[in-house]
Amino acid sequence: MAQRRTLYYDGTTTLWRDPVQGITRATLAEAGQALADDEIVALVPAEDILLTDVALPPIRQAKRRLAAARFALEDRLAGRIEQLHFALGTATSGGETPVAVVDELQMRAWCDAFDAAGLDVVRILPDCLALPVPDAHTWQMARIDERILLRTAPSHGFACSEDLWPVLAGAFDTPDIIELHGTSSDTIQALDGTDEAFAPSPEIKPHSHAGVDALIGVLLDQAETHKSAINLRQGEFARHNQLESRWRPFILTGGLAAAWLIVTIAAHGIETWRLHQQIDALEAQTLTAFRDAFPDVGTINDLRVQAEQGIASLRGGSGSAGLFPVLEATADVA
Repeated sequence: MAQRRTLYYDGTTTLWRDPVQGITRATLAEAGQALADDEIVALVPAEDILLTDVALPPIRQAKRRLAAARFALEDRLAGRIEQLHFALGTATSGGETPVAVVDELQMRAWCDAFDAAGLDVVRILPDCLALPVPDAHTWQMARIDERILLRTAPSHGFACSEDLWPVLAGAFDTPDIIELHGTSSDTIQALDGTDEAFAPSPEIKPHSHAGVDALIGVLLDQAETHKSAINLRQGEFARHNQLESRWRPFILTGGLAAAWLIVTIAAHGIETWRLHQQIDALEAQTLTAFRDAFPDVGTINDLRVQAEQGIASLRGGSGSAGLFPVLEATADVA
């Protein structure tokens, strides 16, 4: 039975937790060889993903809900709507539905890369949503190299470079607490500019980890426990659609073969029906010829025997004349 494993992919390098070797860092192709038999949850950079909310009407059909989200967000997005991919989360008690928006080409590039590596990726999540789930007055934040990951709510967050952090932070209401995950005791330096962004400044609770791989290990461990994180594999990028696209050439070939078989069977049936019609017509002609030749015969039980007896009687003999004289009698009547 396939196990479910979490993979961190930054576009170049992959990391996953091996039960024996611990955090393993490798190429995507190497990950495909090591995890070929597993179902994969993939974390991808949140810089490429917009996480927002939208109010949707009570629509049950997933395809129609996605279409409604596209329409509702059209005026709020800078890109062309037909070039964007949308994924929906679970509606909140307030009636808002979380939405993830990503460029369709970027989404296709991720899926193609995973397929080329032979990975069975069942979920694709923004890496910021792999941070611990924050409560109503707390943010979860991580500094990975020169990146800032922030999770402000169960289905909301973003990622940016360190220099953009003060600008983006100022667009939010000030939280009471920021749980800050870093790789050393100087983690708080990742929050330069926070004092200017917030008034008053939130309380910072630092959490130090042994290194970048250990910090990413936290994301790997958290990813599968957060069902509120939006899975980007929806719509045309849903897993079953991807499987269908792989099998589509074989389905087409099988469909053509089935169509050929149906046509062949139909042609055979038509030919069989035509032959039966000819046989019925010949039998009717034979009966007509027999009655014209032997009008005194009342009941026909065995046409061949009675025809031979009739021909023998016409010739004045008692022996069987064979089947050929039937044709002679028919010719005489004609």
